[in-house]
Amino acid sequence: MMQNFAFLLYKAYRRVNRFFIRKRLKNKNFSILSPTCIAGVIYHELGHPFLSPTINLWMYDKDFLRFVHNLKHYLSCELHFVQGIDDTPTAWLDDILIHFNHYHSEEEAAVKWYERAKRVNYDNLFIIMADQPDGGVITHEDMLSLKGIPCKGKIIFSVKDYNDVPYIVRLPKDPQKECVNMYMFDKSRILKRYRWEQKWDYVKWLNKGN
Repeated sequence: MMQNFAFLLYKAYRRVNRFFIRKRLKNKNFSILSPTCIAGVIYHELGHPFLSPTINLWMYDKDFLRFVHNLKHYLSCELHFVQGIDDTPTAWLDDILIHFNHYHSEEEAAVKWYERAKRVNYDNLFIIMADQPDGGVITHEDMLSLKGIPCKGKIIFSVKDYNDVPYIVRLPKDPQKECVNMYMFDKSRILKRYRWEQKWDYVKWLNKGN
């Protein structure tokens, strides 16, 4: 009984929340780039078309940095799928390894990647990343390097504040490591709200940038 009530409460909350955030959203045709599924989650909640290839996949943060620093080059490259790395489709994009963990086949992953890569709006670009340990924790210098990327908004989830990095959002620390917790799995118990949803107004960010 309690499980059913919690599920109904969750469904009602998501429905109401989606109504209000979609009503607040003024910016349209934006492209969100991220090394995790967060871009897809935000697009889905806002009912917005996927104008980004970084949907339902993940890559290491160091690779993602190279990707956003030379975006047009990487989006012009071909995917080369490889075997034996993951149970899901995995491909090299030049020197970047991409894990298509929410796709059932290489063909599906490739079709969606190329289709969405063509939609990227370079004039309305937003970047999200975090100081997670996989593939090497991004450094203070890495964070500062994002200042050189022309985009409307950028956000880095981190356990630390930096006076010279104005696009930090503080999130809880991983219990075992000096970096943020696994933010795509860190949710409230009943309403299933992501911790980053509670700490960060992404609709305001998309409307105004930073």
